[in-house]
Amino acid sequence: MKKISLLKYKELYFDKKKCIPGEHHFVAVYLLPKFNKIPDFLNPDGTKGKCGDIVFEKDTQHYFSIEVKIGKTSFTFSKNETNQWFVDKDKTFPNYLIALTSNYLFIIEWKEFSNLFTQKLGTNRITKPHGNSKSISERELLDKCPNCAYKIDEQSEIELENVFKKLNEEIESVY
Repeated sequence: MKKISLLKYKELYFDKKKCIPGEHHFVAVYLLPKFNKIPDFLNPDGTKGKCGDIVFEKDTQHYFSIEVKIGKTSFTFSKNETNQWFVDKDKTFPNYLIALTSNYLFIIEWKEFSNLFTQKLGTNRITKPHGNSKSISERELLDKCPNCAYKIDEQSEIELENVFKKLNEEIESVY
């Protein structure tokens, strides 16, 4: 599969006038070619007892996972994600968050993001059947973790290659 730049992805698919693509599209078109290994699971949504949207597994006890979010300027978490990862602090949670907004790609270690999210938005249990967390904006992420933000432009592409190289090294260390 051919790799495309983040800028090209935005030009082709991320148009504010149209409906932006979903997480599955972003994973398939932009993220998968960035990895050296094919993931064991894509978007298992808890059906496989794994958390995250991209899962690299050594065995049932050892795996590396990435949660992916997409939104124009902000994003939310589902009821189950919020309750398990931020309220109950379930011992299984993703290793990283990768979030795409109109202007930035954020790649944040989960522990850092989790601390930021709970400090900013609290840890209220969601009880509504179809409830989501409060949204977190790109501005809030930029303020709290600017070193995890990559502007969607030509200059960020080299930086992003280095970040994905580091992620690949971490994934390979699981095996």
